[in-house]
Amino acid sequence: MGLGARAIFSLLALVAAGTALFYADRVFFDLPVYVAAEAGHLISALYRPALDARPELFPDLAQRREPAFDLIVRAVTYVTQNLVQWLRVGGGLAYLAGLACVFLSVRRSLDRRHALAFALLALAYPYYRFAFAVLPAGWTAGLIGLSVLATARIYFSRPVAHAAAVGVIAGGLAMMGPHGLPLGAAFLLLAVADLLLGRRDAKIFVGRVVVFSVALLATANLVQLAANQPLDAPFSGFLDPRYLKLAGGLGPQAATAGGRALVVMTTAALMLAGVPALTGLLRIELRWRWTRKRGRFHLEPLEAAFLLLALTLVGTLAAVTLLAMADGADAARVWGRQFEFFAPMLWLAAAPFLGEFERGGGRWWRLAMMLTTLIGLGGFTACILTGAQARAWDAAALNAFAREPDAVLPIAVAIVALAAGAILAPRWRLSIVWIACFVALGVASSAVDAWQRDRETPSRNALATETAAADALVSGRQGAVGVVAADPARAKLIYWRLRARPHVVVAGAPSAGQLASCDTVVAHKLDRLGPGWRVLLRGREITVFARDGATTPPLRPQAAGGGGLLSEPGSG
Repeated sequence: MGLGARAIFSLLALVAAGTALFYADRVFFDLPVYVAAEAGHLISALYRPALDARPELFPDLAQRREPAFDLIVRAVTYVTQNLVQWLRVGGGLAYLAGLACVFLSVRRSLDRRHALAFALLALAYPYYRFAFAVLPAGWTAGLIGLSVLATARIYFSRPVAHAAAVGVIAGGLAMMGPHGLPLGAAFLLLAVADLLLGRRDAKIFVGRVVVFSVALLATANLVQLAANQPLDAPFSGFLDPRYLKLAGGLGPQAATAGGRALVVMTTAALMLAGVPALTGLLRIELRWRWTRKRGRFHLEPLEAAFLLLALTLVGTLAAVTLLAMADGADAARVWGRQFEFFAPMLWLAAAPFLGEFERGGGRWWRLAMMLTTLIGLGGFTACILTGAQARAWDAAALNAFAREPDAVLPIAVAIVALAAGAILAPRWRLSIVWIACFVALGVASSAVDAWQRDRETPSRNALATETAAADALVSGRQGAVGVVAADPARAKLIYWRLRARPHVVVAGAPSAGQLASCDTVVAHKLDRLGPGWRVLLRGREITVFARDGATTPPLRPQAAGGGGLLSEPGSG
């Protein structure tokens, strides 16, 4: 590597590190950054008994079932009072550990220079906004990375131990989000491939399936027991209940949401990870054709690890599509939070194969990789232009394709198009090209995120102060408490900051009947509540109302603690 190449490499590394530090700095924020998602997870984890007692407060949270992440949140409450900050640290470290696991699975097959380049490529991918957040994303990436490392190291040498390990991981993921079922399906497909194209040993196949199934079910049931959830379906409890909605039939709106979700995710995945995915599949297919007439074909450990990861990505796209249909989700979503972390992992998992094709793949391979990227870019851009929205809370690198500010979308398109064109240049190593692409997308997406966050900063600062004051007022009052907020995200934030004390949550303009049982109301962006109410606190964002005639007794000591594993309804 020449002096100029080293300088460029160092500059890209510094910019990538700056992007990562931009999101790592958010560890110190007191309030959730992505309010609806993060506050929802905190409420679900800390105040599940209150939600079960009053599911009408937040119907979407009452149906949420992520007990594994709930247990992580509750466990942290026993270790520190800085709950939000340490959850962000844990998620970020888990994400980096997942990347490290995938890197270790291929390290032996890479020389030092290529290993460093692909490690930087993975670290340059700007997924950190969701890793350093109160979300399951970082933990999910860490567990999937661990399954890839286990496959590369012990899939063939210790098949039963591997099946048990992946079963435990899949069971945990199934209790954390939509990725457990795709990982389980990928494992079973890989076992079938080994039966048909590898060992051709039925005993090993049956052993894998049985041990995996037992480990998955045992893990899922143990997680539910630890989270104090009933075992209503011990043999199918790992399945998200929303899948059952699909059996009853869905309307055209749900089908539209699912179809758009599948198209936008598939094109985005082709754009970001089509090169390593297609290269890995080509390598396996070409080697199979070469050995077909010369002997028996066997998957290699790195091929098995790559296939597990690629099949899990495909399964994740299918699972998210089904859940989007079941929920009748916003058709404008791009769902990047659920699958973008696969991009840096696939680049790492396919690193040895990419090196082989760079040395001997020829111009036809480079042309195919360029076309794959451009097809993904064209499809995803078309989705954006026809209504999809790459929002900061829903997309990482894809947030660079946001429609606002106006100049960002053309810049993002140009970045990926230039990277696709550079694939045809033999002088440029693929790793360097895509490091530059991911760094540029990271800068663009971070700029969009910062622009959107800056507009919210005054509101966030006021909410932090005023909700703390509202909590102090509510703690010293008797009677039921209500929350009024037109924005469901703000309602969740206020409910969490009031430590689940509210008995009523009203979205929009409240009626007299909705607040009939309340003596105190904490309202967001509401100047007047109507006759019979007086103002106790008026701030920029929050107003606290008290019913006329209600007394304000001296502050009484709080009996509840930080909301642990067995917290009661309404406890803090």
